[in-house]
Amino acid sequence: MDLLANKGQHTDFVSPDRSSASEIKNQAEYFVEDGIFSSFLNTVPTFLLVLNENRQIVYSNEAVKKLFPGDPFENIYGKRPGELLDCSNFTDTISSCGTSKFCSKCGALKSILSGLSGVENNEECRISQAPDGTALDLRVWSKPIRINDKNYVIFAFTDISDEKRREALERIFFHDVINTADSILKLSELLKDANDEKFFMYNETIFSLTNRLIDEIKSQRDLLSAENNELIVNPVKCNSLEIISDVIVLYSNHQVIKEKEIIIDQNSENINFISDNVLLKRVLGNMIKNALESSNEGDKVTAGSRFNENEIEFYIHNNVFMPDEVQLQIFQRSFSTKGTGRGLGTYSIKLLSEKYLRGKVLFESSEGNGTTFYARFPLQI
Repeated sequence: MDLLANKGQHTDFVSPDRSSASEIKNQAEYFVEDGIFSSFLNTVPTFLLVLNENRQIVYSNEAVKKLFPGDPFENIYGKRPGELLDCSNFTDTISSCGTSKFCSKCGALKSILSGLSGVENNEECRISQAPDGTALDLRVWSKPIRINDKNYVIFAFTDISDEKRREALERIFFHDVINTADSILKLSELLKDANDEKFFMYNETIFSLTNRLIDEIKSQRDLLSAENNELIVNPVKCNSLEIISDVIVLYSNHQVIKEKEIIIDQNSENINFISDNVLLKRVLGNMIKNALESSNEGDKVTAGSRFNENEIEFYIHNNVFMPDEVQLQIFQRSFSTKGTGRGLGTYSIKLLSEKYLRGKVLFESSEGNGTTFYARFPLQI
């Protein structure tokens, strides 16, 4: 795609207009030739860009050039930040960075637009990179400057992915694992004075909670391995309804099911296929858990499987509508409707499915029909 051409003027958010190649060249040469300005920016170890009124890069400091080596006029200048960083939303749109419906929630774009309006701004930004969905969490900063009667923005960004990953994992570990361990401890104390009937009941519950505890720990281990490209896929013979049933049993005594119900769709097809049984259960478990967490008391969550052309499709449905704001960010790491530091459930569903199980995850949501998540996989990986 020619990033300096105004191809297909459609936009779902901000203007797609771009500066011409000659304008970019003239603006870039001005900053390159300004020795004091360029020397100052190059002393800063943070990634720094100068953006023009059309949000295009006209200068970058040495930190950025090391990240994108080669001729900056070919590799950097003229692009917008999302294009430079391979944002997956840019690849999905005809026009360019800033013009898709997802861009309305982009922290980087909010910061840039604020800078262009003359107001310094700090934001956090989540980017899923094409083509493999690698997640970036950035802290961004925009400062307005005016040169030769034109508005520019000094745009700085720092990768805080490790910080966000650690924050989310620690919060999930402390929240889920310690809560489960605490329940086991309390039941163990009750065993001391229990009669035979209660002893058997408490023992069964402790066994179930212990399995959940182990599963939660393994879940975090698998997610870390997946993000570090260390996860090993082990294909085995699988049966769709057996997998769904096993996951339902796992969550039948989980705290998220309180006053709710999980059922298997009676129209489900029983399908034999080859995949990684453990990772599939991890994916479906997160799908069911998310559906239960967002459901109201008395609601039913429905799970099922069926053929979809030459693939197997798992689907999880609840009656709750997801607002547009949630839909636009649902697969982003660190985004969550459940509070700061959560937000790994849907992200891990997509990561495990698409990067390791050769699948595809999608959803549909409407006020009349609720929300359905779909996970589609080949019949043999």
